[in-house]
Amino acid sequence: MAVQAQFPLSGSQDWVENGYGDGGGFNQLYCYYLQQEQQKQQLQQCNIQMIQNQLQKNQNLCFDNSFTGSSSSSLNTSNYQTSMAYSQCFSDDDEKQRQEIDHFIRLQNERLRLFLQEQRKQQLASLMKSIESMAMPLLRQKDEEIAQAAQRITELEDFIKRLEMENQLWQRVAQENEAMVISLNNTIEQLREKGLFCFENGAEDAESCCDMNREEEAEEKSRVFVDDNVTEEEERARKKMMTMVCRGCNSRNSCILFLPCRHLSSCEACETFLDSCPVCQAPKKATIEALIV
Repeated sequence: MAVQAQFPLSGSQDWVENGYGDGGGFNQLYCYYLQQEQQKQQLQQCNIQMIQNQLQKNQNLCFDNSFTGSSSSSLNTSNYQTSMAYSQCFSDDDEKQRQEIDHFIRLQNERLRLFLQEQRKQQLASLMKSIESMAMPLLRQKDEEIAQAAQRITELEDFIKRLEMENQLWQRVAQENEAMVISLNNTIEQLREKGLFCFENGAEDAESCCDMNREEEAEEKSRVFVDDNVTEEEERARKKMMTMVCRGCNSRNSCILFLPCRHLSSCEACETFLDSCPVCQAPKKATIEALIV
């Protein structure tokens, strides 16, 4: 093919790879197409001019040599047929060349389309790489924030569990203290009842002694005096027994209750120096001040 001979495919491939990226290949193709059209028009004009000249010559020959007869007419006929054959051959050549140019343009368009498609893929790949390189630090930062938040949540859950355990522990301590207070109140009430009972028995004994002394008063006044002294000593001993004396100093009243043994065995001043109960020697864990009226 004539066009392919002028522009081989290997050269066109290099032209696409080197020229299409900057837009020069298409301009060269368009200029080449315009040159071919101009050459085709010039050839057509030359052909028409030649035909016209030939016809003019034939007419002149016919006018000058009209007398020659049949030989002259046969020459004109042969010249006309030659011109027509040349014109037909040129038209076929022109059509063939036009088809080759169209085929070449379609081929180059297809190559251009493939090149642009590949270039677009490369651009998209580079764009995705750049986006990925920008997004990866952000993703890592978010992952670190999520990990820190999860760790913080775990710490808060552990803290809440510890608070719940402490709350339950304090509830048990409060319940134990409440039960202890109730038990202490009961013990104090029992001690009060025992104290009142002892005091009433002592009063009754004193009354009986007074009756006996009045009967014998007339006979032995000295003995009554001795009996009165004995009665006073017994009353003093009973009061001393009723009074709960501090086991530390043996002088002040006991007002401090030791826990967990619940012994009322120390005064407020001695309690600070005692590490254990003075009655049972149990280790002191806590103390409560008992208000005995």
